Amino acid sequence: MSGSIDKEKLKKWVTRREVLAVSLVLFLFFGFYSIKLMGVSSVVTIQQTVGEYTQEGELIHMALLKNNTLYGETLRREEYPIPLVESFVITYSYRFTPMTSIKGSYVTQGIVQYTVNKGSEEVVLWEERLFEKSGELKDGKFTVQYELNLTKLANRTNEIIEQLGLKRLNRKITFVTKVNVEGNVYGREITESFEHSSSLVKDSSSGLYYFTNEKESTQKTVVEKGTKKTIVRIAGLPFYADTAKKVAPILALLFLTPLIGGVYTIRAQRPKNEFKDLAPYITEGAPVEVEKRVILATKDDLKKTFDLLDKPILHYTEGGEDIYVIIDGGIAYEYRHKKSN
Repeated sequence: MSGSIDKEKLKKWVTRREVLAVSLVLFLFFGFYSIKLMGVSSVVTIQQTVGEYTQEGELIHMALLKNNTLYGETLRREEYPIPLVESFVITYSYRFTPMTSIKGSYVTQGIVQYTVNKGSEEVVLWEERLFEKSGELKDGKFTVQYELNLTKLANRTNEIIEQLGLKRLNRKITFVTKVNVEGNVYGREITESFEHSSSLVKDSSSGLYYFTNEKESTQKTVVEKGTKKTIVRIAGLPFYADTAKKVAPILALLFLTPLIGGVYTIRAQRPKNEFKDLAPYITEGAPVEVEKRVILATKDDLKKTFDLLDKPILHYTEGGEDIYVIIDGGIAYEYRHKKSN
């Protein structure tokens, strides 16, 4: 008995409009998030900058001058008067930063090339090495120095011009440095190379010496990759995406259950339409005047009369009854059906 009462209470509860409305809203809400979360990744890849490392090289120059009363014995500036320069003191320095756990080797050299122009093409006829120095890095850096005697170089140039038999010969002086390093930087094993090339230019039109590309530097970033769980917000509350993907469909189904149950119960509780098969032939309205009324006892009598006469069935209500009438001439065949409570 108690179980029967509980079922009836449950039926009444699930068929209440406010319960069905709330269930429908919550089902749509969690159903929407279930679909939306399908395209959300449970984890995201993140990158974090651990640090940076740089390689820097610089060619520093200073001129040793011939006797003059203007500049003295030495001069350091961006351009130098050609007639006053006896030689250049070239200092090259390199540094890797940070210097911890770094080792490597270097080669730095000065090269002179003698060229001629063949149309727009430059042809190298002779090449000599002015100097070459190599070694190992110490604390991630090194410094070398070399004196370039321009008087000796001019004499050597004249010898080459004489031997080649060419008066219009160009001279190109280049300083090239190559460094290879390896080690551990911010917990990451690295292998890097570094190149720096600069030139000494003799500009006869202006009467000046000057150097090109005196500084070179490279910088790289050490990045650490990782993953973290994606966080999504549902109704303003944060949830991990993998959890939300599982919970949202479950909640959607949970609120779908009373919705389906309520709709099914309501449909089951509806009174059966006994005249469903006659519905296409029933017209709302009451007869105006009839000469005679024939009362039909059952719905089957109404059906039989309809089959025999093949006339429309009029329907109206009166005194709490549904009245169905078939008019044939002046005779009304009438069936009265009490409304269900």
